[in-house]
Amino acid sequence: MNITQKQILGMSVPVLFIAAMAWAGNTDYAEAEREHLRYCERVAQFEAQAARGIPIEQRQGHRDHKGVAAETCPGMRPAP
Repeated sequence: MNITQKQILGMSVPVLFIAAMAWAGNTDYAEAEREHLRYCERVAQFEAQAARGIPIEQRQGHRDHKGVAAETCPGMRPAP
């Protein structure tokens, strides 16, 4: 069986496309994970400053506007 360069190219294009899509999907997930951790850090900063009595207009970070920090952010769950 004689494989030509055209056949090799025809077989390698789909393989490269699938590999590129897998890499892109993995990169998107990692970025979403990093963004979620940044969100959690900002909420924790805002809440820590609130606990210290810092006026709201002087606080850094932000409120939990997504309403997910208690469930998904490490360290934000109330103590049992």
